[in-house]
Amino acid sequence: MYQFIILFIFLSASSLKKSLKPKFCINCRYYIKDEKENKENGRCLQFPKDNYNFLVDGVVRADDYHYCSTARIFDHLCGVNATKYKKSKK
Repeated sequence: MYQFIILFIFLSASSLKKSLKPKFCINCRYYIKDEKENKENGRCLQFPKDNYNFLVDGVVRADDYHYCSTARIFDHLCGVNATKYKKSKK
């Protein structure tokens, strides 16, 4: 009986630890690094801005995407819980 209780506690603690692990944008496959190596100004490939310059010359620019910090603020984008997060394949 004690073995069952210990196993239950261990499994609960391990699943809780996994759920509490934060998801950082820098580790996401959609993260676009800032050209100046400033991690705080990274952008997210998941959330393009409405850009009409693309319709003129067909060039996609890094600044055509929302900042990661913006995406993490709004729940309809990625939100605090990082709902669109995908682990990078590094």
